[in-house]
Amino acid sequence: MSEQTSTDEKQAARGEDSSEGTSQQGSGEKRPPRRTASAESPRRSTAAAPSKSRTVKSKASAPKSQDTKTASEPARVSTVQAVKRAVEQFSALTGRSPESVVGARWVDDHWAVRLEVVESRRVPDTADLLAEYDIQLDGQGELLEYSRQNRYVRGRPSE
Repeated sequence: MSEQTSTDEKQAARGEDSSEGTSQQGSGEKRPPRRTASAESPRRSTAAAPSKSRTVKSKASAPKSQDTKTASEPARVSTVQAVKRAVEQFSALTGRSPESVVGARWVDDHWAVRLEVVESRRVPDTADLLAEYDIQLDGQGELLEYSRQNRYVRGRPSE
């Protein structure tokens, strides 16, 4: 025991732990060696933690400004939903189903959708009379207005 005590005193004088990497008398277990300061020290992980918390704080503060915006303005529908709503509402009003969707875009505060519609079917099909209609929808997909923009015979270029 005196030998162990003298070893402990020597290690204590050097700043080492006597149980480091050696088995304890009586317990039979080995303790893992102490981590020493290196490139992967705990300082590095704690330095990264504040940056993560800063990111979380900035993300948490961003939705607050968006919440106030969405509270005053209802969310607008997606492009796909706007086109579907335009086709449904145009068909219900006119009784004609569009042959194709020429385009869709968000303009200022509303959706603008252009539909191609067969106005008069003829034989042969290449003689059909077609028209393009501009449909205006609000941000929620409700029809504001529609108007015919162009009439032409299928297969003939417009001037």
